[in-house]
Amino acid sequence: MAMGKFRAAFLAIGTMLLLNACASSHMRDAPEPVAATKPAENAATLVLMRPSFFGGAIQSSVYDITTGNSEFVGIVSAGKKIAYEAPAGKRRLMVVGESADFMDADFAADQIYYARVVPRLGMWKARFSLEPVPASSSELESDLKSCTWVENTPASHDWARANMQSVDAKKAEYLDEWEKGTDKPFIAQDTGRKAHP
Repeated sequence: MAMGKFRAAFLAIGTMLLLNACASSHMRDAPEPVAATKPAENAATLVLMRPSFFGGAIQSSVYDITTGNSEFVGIVSAGKKIAYEAPAGKRRLMVVGESADFMDADFAADQIYYARVVPRLGMWKARFSLEPVPASSSELESDLKSCTWVENTPASHDWARANMQSVDAKKAEYLDEWEKGTDKPFIAQDTGRKAHP
């Protein structure tokens, strides 16, 4: 009986890993996007990177929830980075794995900002947090070099739509608790890098 339960649990975990691994195939490798060095007028760029290979089989999806809706940013796999161009001003980002976690930002126009997607141990699969990385950080260049660029595809947007009910359920479950916490991650306007002319 115990062996049967173990086998069932093993299969369930394997299925979850497979589903999450499949998410990464929806993104595609890309050259460095223009937004990574020069955002559009009155916009800023946030480079999201995942240099750690811990929990590598589990994907982390990122959303902009500033408006209250979960707007899909992309899937950040281990060793990958994406550029997210957003209007200048205050934003709230969410990363989803087994749970949801959040980060606030106040973007200045014509600036490039950076954040790590950081995996943590979870009950069944990895949980993730967003960690601001100031442009002045001594670790930034090595983090950026250890990651390759990816971009969204129609398949990644389809994946996001198909999983939106689960994403919004996690947002509802974890956001209130996060808002009550202290020492929440925050990207300040002066922690970015001036865009290239």
